[in-house]
Amino acid sequence: MSQEIAVVGMAGRFPGAADLDAYWSNLVAGRISVSRLDRAELLAAGVPAAQLDEPGYVPVRGTLADPELFDSAFFGIPPREADLMDPQQRLLLQTAWQALESGGLITDGPPGRVGVFAGTGYNYYLQQHVLADPAVLETDGLLSVVLANEKDHLATRIAYRLGLGGPAITVQSACSTSLTAVHLACQSLRTGDCDLALAGGAYLALPQQSGYQYEPKGIMSPDGSCRPFDAAANGTVPGSGVGVVALKRAEDARRDGDLIHALISGSAINNDGAAKVGYTAPGVAGQVDVLARAYAGAGVDPATVGYLEAHGTATEVGDAIELAALHEVFKAGGARCSLGSVKANIGHLSAAAGVAGLIKAVLALRSRQLPPLAGVRQPRAELLDPASPFTVDTVARDWPAAPGTPRRAAVSSFGLGGTNVHVVLTEAPTAEAAPTGAASTGAASTDAVRAADGPEPPAGPELLVLSARSDDALRTAAERLAAHLNARPGLPLRDAATTSREHRRHFPHRLAVVAGDPAAAARALAVAPRRTALRRPEVVLLLPGQGAEAPGMSAWPYHRFPGFAADLDRGADHVHGLLGVDLRDLLLGSDPDGLLHRTDLTQPALVLHEYALGRLLLSLGVKPAALIGHSVGEFAAAALAGELTPEEMLRLVVERGALMQRAPEGRMVVVLADGPTVRRHLADLDELDLASLNAPEVVVVSGPVAPIGRLRERLEADGVPHRPLPARRAFHSRMMADAATALGAIAADVPARPATVPVVSSVDGGLLPVGGVRRAGYWAEQLRSAVRYQDAVEAVADRSRLVLVEVGPGTGLIGSARQIPAARHAAMVALQPRRADLLGGLGQLWAHGVDLDWPAVRAGAPANRAALPTHPFAATRHWLDAAPAASPADARSAPSSASASPSTVSAVDAPLGQVLAIWRTLLGVPDVGADSDFFALGGESLLFIRMISQVQRALATPIDIAALAGSPTPRAIAAQAVAG
Repeated sequence: MSQEIAVVGMAGRFPGAADLDAYWSNLVAGRISVSRLDRAELLAAGVPAAQLDEPGYVPVRGTLADPELFDSAFFGIPPREADLMDPQQRLLLQTAWQALESGGLITDGPPGRVGVFAGTGYNYYLQQHVLADPAVLETDGLLSVVLANEKDHLATRIAYRLGLGGPAITVQSACSTSLTAVHLACQSLRTGDCDLALAGGAYLALPQQSGYQYEPKGIMSPDGSCRPFDAAANGTVPGSGVGVVALKRAEDARRDGDLIHALISGSAINNDGAAKVGYTAPGVAGQVDVLARAYAGAGVDPATVGYLEAHGTATEVGDAIELAALHEVFKAGGARCSLGSVKANIGHLSAAAGVAGLIKAVLALRSRQLPPLAGVRQPRAELLDPASPFTVDTVARDWPAAPGTPRRAAVSSFGLGGTNVHVVLTEAPTAEAAPTGAASTGAASTDAVRAADGPEPPAGPELLVLSARSDDALRTAAERLAAHLNARPGLPLRDAATTSREHRRHFPHRLAVVAGDPAAAARALAVAPRRTALRRPEVVLLLPGQGAEAPGMSAWPYHRFPGFAADLDRGADHVHGLLGVDLRDLLLGSDPDGLLHRTDLTQPALVLHEYALGRLLLSLGVKPAALIGHSVGEFAAAALAGELTPEEMLRLVVERGALMQRAPEGRMVVVLADGPTVRRHLADLDELDLASLNAPEVVVVSGPVAPIGRLRERLEADGVPHRPLPARRAFHSRMMADAATALGAIAADVPARPATVPVVSSVDGGLLPVGGVRRAGYWAEQLRSAVRYQDAVEAVADRSRLVLVEVGPGTGLIGSARQIPAARHAAMVALQPRRADLLGGLGQLWAHGVDLDWPAVRAGAPANRAALPTHPFAATRHWLDAAPAASPADARSAPSSASASPSTVSAVDAPLGQVLAIWRTLLGVPDVGADSDFFALGGESLLFIRMISQVQRALATPIDIAALAGSPTPRAIAAQAVAG
């Protein structure tokens, strides 16, 4: 088995860079992103003026933007718990999600065995913000503070909040923490403990708007500049950041079609032991050993490494020892290796330093560029020696590959205390697809290698879907995706669409767009309606009758979906034997002779199309709760419900169409008025019948030509809106009596079968349940009787999560349903409003909450995974300020912040008011109601116990916890207290 590990996802935030796109842009430009703070900023951050005036105070730091912002609701964390939590752990949690999402690795399915290996630096927040206020411990308790801040819970919290089932291990080795995490993650993957692993680290020094005190002979720079391997290098600069990579066995990544950014060919770890001058000093022997073992394990000659991301602290001793070790392992004579250190750009990130360097090296491999070593003026003497295998680049340059050898990079990270790690990287195999650019919001870019192969299919419309946890987040996500697409006109839209559907988790707030290219998709995203998905939607399929047909209506699904084509072919072959006409000429072609509008051809063609379309929906995962057929569409409904075989359906419809075609000539008119108005205008026109009652003000009248003409004159004179239908026969009228009798005789020979799906009759609005059988003579009665479509819709309208789906060309049935008051709450989807617009209908189904089999929607078309912007997190402030918090006694006696109402708290219900106040304090949730569920608000068992303890003290009465198992609400607790 190959030992290579693929980097399949990345995310990070660093000084001057909110995402990896900005990070790489800064690195390529050689930009130094540490901040030089002015006196006003420092004083505002609480730095004493006397300290600022010290001669050795250096007002420089690499800062991270907005560390106080965190989307607690996204992860189901109560606001108060988020307030208490170490912001380093919050940063890692969000970045872990982004790393997974950037690679399309977190979907609605179970994530499997995903390991977490991560660490953080010193917890300044605990010292300066949490423990600084004694009331916090008194109110929240020591256990809550420990759970929110102790490093022991870092990796396991990520595993719990993301639902990851692999090993979850907090890693701590000082400055080499995050690269140690990468090494351990690779080992875990190789031993099979996990199938996917997250590895990384975070570091946040507080207060951020502060400098540091320079100490002679220390590791910090006296002038705020970090210049690794410069002859005048004199120390490092502190910085904050977070980074996470997602790793997978290379063969698994290729099999699964993952984005592969680079390959980890090998890594090694050791410790200097006592072979150095002091505990905090580096050791040459240890560094030589870890480098040599990394290359031996990878089976890689160091001479093939073109870029080395060094530890590079810019201290005199550190740089000298590191270069000595590198020269020992790298021999002169080959191509020179470019030497770099990201600390020159962003400062020393402590626990996050290693992963920051790793991500930089991966980005260099992926972009095939060698980034410059920022700030270098005069390289050290060792690097000026022509015999040195190393060189220093002061500007970015292209990275040519040696003939027959892939590009390789390496990364070193050496921890204070002697834990050394070295990782060897190889560029991913060349992809057939061209690079497509970098993703935003922390995600890695799409110019990684796509592991899936296959020819690029012809371009066509594609369905992109987008979802978020809130409407505001969805709006932001749409803006980000539109900007992403506009910036990448060469991005294969099928890749983006497939990724959005099959490789992302789907949230309740949704939108869907169909477009043919990235620019069109971006425009569509700006105007797409945003919807909220229904929970367990109940889908009712509506199958239209004659009048909805259009030439070529089957062409698009026929060429896209093999199952649809197979159903259509079988049906067309069967009808050809009955009529001598190939319906495919009408359904797939342009029908220049207008044959599709002949009743004897219209009806079998329409029913065959609807049946194939309904079967397609079933194959895509749609599970209808009921079927409603309008006129001839009821035959398609019967076949989909298993009452008729497809052959029986087509034979009956062919006979029906022929019989209706032979009926006397007649006309039909749709009147947009209510029933009483229509009946008033029918006075003395006894030959006319109501043919269809589609909605309160949509009534179809049918009958002989002359009486229909007189009816139209009356309607015109009275200003009643109406329009004639193209039919040349009087369907669903007494003029169909002979045809109905003949059809009844034919249908009598068809065996009755029980329905496998509920079907609503359009004759009387009655429901035929599963297992039910239609009454004898039904099909004859159906031909002669009025279509009571309104009654049929009202029969299903009592479903609160109703989704009505028109399964056929056009929007007529949906248009009528919208006018039925009882059904106005329903979501309504026209599956095929235009001939080639089936994808839009599928997108709207999904937006309303209907689960679809997305690989089946893709129908075998090859597609690669694309990196797209990740979910936008809500910018909610979670930060304990220095101001003293209210004491627990104050919290318990504080009045409720929620408005009093009968459903929350009575003005005289003191015990309930006290319980509510305690809940609000412990959970940090202001809108707690009397019937709120503690665990639904994000509370956990240990916090529940603490809450009960506080309630018992406040109310001076015991509470039976077991009795609250079925109703853990303030009302139930207060009731116990009142009962004594």
